[in-house]
Amino acid sequence: MAINLRRIWLPAITALVFAAPAIAILDYFLPHHLILKMVGTDVKRVSGSGRADSQFDIRYIYSEDIDTKKPRVFRNEDTGWGFPWYFKFNSSDVQAAARAISNEGGTAAITYYGWRIQLFSMYPNVIKIKRADPGTAIIPWFNIAFFTVVIGGALWLALWIRGIRKRRSLAREGARSTQRD
Repeated sequence: MAINLRRIWLPAITALVFAAPAIAILDYFLPHHLILKMVGTDVKRVSGSGRADSQFDIRYIYSEDIDTKKPRVFRNEDTGWGFPWYFKFNSSDVQAAARAISNEGGTAAITYYGWRIQLFSMYPNVIKIKRADPGTAIIPWFNIAFFTVVIGGALWLALWIRGIRKRRSLAREGARSTQRD
C-alpha cells in the first residue's frame, strides 16, 4: 500500500506553522544560561516617553564569549511584579556582582531571558549572575521541568480527547445497531 505523503506532510507543516509563534514566545521568555568573560558595566540615563520627568537608569553588562571573543551586551533591569514573572528586584546587586567579576577579569554564569535585536536596540535582560569557571556545564532544570509538564499535559489532553471520541463513536455504533434490529 502506497503512503499518501499529503496526509503526512500537510498536517505536520500546518502544526509547525501554528506552533511557531508559541515556540518563539517560549524561547524569548524562558531563561537561558551562558558562561562568559566579564568585560565591564555601565549605567545610562534614558528618558521614557519624551517627557523630562520620566527619566530612568538602564544598567548594561558587557561581556564576551570565551572561545569566539564575540561581544555580548545585556541590560539589567528589575522585572518587579510584572510579566515575565521572575520577581527580580535586585538589579543593583546583580550590577555590583558583574562589576566585581569584570574588575577581576573573571568569568561568570549568566542567566538571562530575551533576544539581542540590533535593529531595535533590544538587549536580553540578566536575571542572575555568579562566578563560574570557563568549563562549567549548566543544566537548565527549570526549562526541563517546564517542558516535561507541558508535554505531559499535552499528551494527557490528547489521550483524554481520544477517549471522548472513542466513547462517542461506540455510542453511535450502538445506536445504529439498535436501529437495524
